[in-house]
Amino acid sequence: MQKPADSELAARGRAGDREALGELFGRYERDLYGFVSRFVGGAAEPADVYQEIVLRAIENIDRFNPKLSFRTWLFTLAANHCKNVFRSKEQRGKFHLPSIRRLGNDAEVDVMETARDGAPGPDRTAESAEFVDALRRELVNLPQPQREVFILREFSGIPFKEIAAITKVPEATARSRMFLAVEYLRVRLRRFSAASAHSARHERGN
Repeated sequence: MQKPADSELAARGRAGDREALGELFGRYERDLYGFVSRFVGGAAEPADVYQEIVLRAIENIDRFNPKLSFRTWLFTLAANHCKNVFRSKEQRGKFHLPSIRRLGNDAEVDVMETARDGAPGPDRTAESAEFVDALRRELVNLPQPQREVFILREFSGIPFKEIAAITKVPEATARSRMFLAVEYLRVRLRRFSAASAHSARHERGN
């Protein structure tokens, strides 16, 4: 039996079908929570922010245009809410995002070929708890626009065209932000690649 389209579930949800809403949001629960937890970092409790986003989406489900992508609509709402969380924390002086030296100008770097759809992220040859922890720490150090694009692309697998719609920037800018994020993370996490290469040489020598 074919599953109902997102737009159908949204329409049923607008009519008061709670089961339809549960199925609809369940389709994106994992990716949405992953996006939120990586985006907000230490600025807020990810579970609380996630719940706030879902509640806001349900309250505004009548604003969703069924002719458009529900995922794009949902992640746009999520990205805007996460940015508001940061702004709120900064205004109260309770959170300051660490800064890093930018590797270039986001709007001017030509990465239409370098950051193609399907391009790999930073070297992740050492799949270990240590690597995951290091990556999580470095994500917090990325400028917010780069972190947003990197998480949407690398962890949620969203195409650049859709990321551009979510972040409301030209696709070339989204790609350049991904490129800068990847280059920064590749440098910061290169010790894992070096360790993996050393291990591979050791195995070939045995």
